Amino acid sequence: MLSQIIGIGIVGTYYYNFISLYKTIDIIKVYAKMCTYVALIGYVFFYFGINYVDGRLNSIFKEPAHYVIVVIPACYYYLKTKKYLNFTIIFGTLLLSNSSLGYIGCGLLFLVPNLTLKRIGYFVALMPFIGLAFYFAYNELPFFKMRVDDTYNSLNVVNTGKFEEHTNLSSYVLISNLYIAKRNITEHPLGSGIGSHHYMHTQRYLKEVRPPEYIRDQQKQDDNSFDANSLFTRIFSEFGFIGFFLVLYTMFMASKCYSHEELLFSQGVFIYFLLKLFRDGHYFPPEFFFFIWLFYFCRKEFALTSDAHEK
Repeated sequence: MLSQIIGIGIVGTYYYNFISLYKTIDIIKVYAKMCTYVALIGYVFFYFGINYVDGRLNSIFKEPAHYVIVVIPACYYYLKTKKYLNFTIIFGTLLLSNSSLGYIGCGLLFLVPNLTLKRIGYFVALMPFIGLAFYFAYNELPFFKMRVDDTYNSLNVVNTGKFEEHTNLSSYVLISNLYIAKRNITEHPLGSGIGSHHYMHTQRYLKEVRPPEYIRDQQKQDDNSFDANSLFTRIFSEFGFIGFFLVLYTMFMASKCYSHEELLFSQGVFIYFLLKLFRDGHYFPPEFFFFIWLFYFCRKEFALTSDAHEK
């Protein structure tokens, strides 16, 4: 608990003070330009086999999923500001990342802005293309098909904790943490406290899980127990139903940025928040509070500008 509070306090305070020193548009432009450079480096690394992760692009990052989640707001920002060259450069790296999270992010770039009553027609029109993209990825990309099939076949494990021997590691990590969260919530409806998911995973409920033998042999049965593999899963496990409803309320309030065209970057950050809930349950990775406070100050500047125009 103490390490989580200290980490959140230090990183959150640093980015609050840093972002408050500048205009948000200046920070956004620098961030977006840096993402373009990192994407270009990613192409070089990818084609020359540098910092290579299983044939997937991850640029200077340790893994493709982390790369994807950091650059997705820049990709959306370039799309909406009609800087299509920069958008194409970054969007291409999302595809080459061969990351399930990256493909979800690509879909959300076009899907989320159209989830309004005014744009329901666009949403309906996009559904066939999204369906075709999923069909193509499922049939042409073996790793994607494997993850979809394993995840679908393993859903019942959330109730039993008993895995098939052929379950891949990614699906095991996802489903096992969901099982731990479910068991934790059953006994602690209001949660077990910040930072407690790892303890509940390793000390309380792991003995009820039956991992595949190859995972036990590699001592990977408690992989991602610190972050629950998903921010939503971790918050639900550690804060119970209070955390569940708090996440829903926060995301609902944040989604109002789509009502204002001036908040383009905030809209991209909203997609980052969605991906963050899907994956990576760390409370203070390097970019998390950078995006939180940038989102906050963008909304604040917009509110001040709107009030000035009304007066």
